[in-house]
Amino acid sequence: MQADRRGRPAPPPGLVAALACEPKLVAKHPALGDFLRSRWADAAFMTAAGLAEATGLPTTTLIRLLALLGFPSFRSFRDAVRQQLRSR
Repeated sequence: MQADRRGRPAPPPGLVAALACEPKLVAKHPALGDFLRSRWADAAFMTAAGLAEATGLPTTTLIRLLALLGFPSFRSFRDAVRQQLRSR
């Protein structure tokens, strides 16, 4: 698994691509972008409510933002993160 300078796991390519495709979205909600860049692996074990709390977003807003990033449900997002963890 690749790590950044601080020893944290590097974001998986799918999340990086999704974030790159929606820079205005992430700019409007920087806490989500920051979380996905720095603590993405934690999301594999979180609920939607837990991730919403960690990013300071309402749960419904989080679900909508993930949908705009290409994930039709929170479960599909979490499964994608888990798959990335397994493949590293």
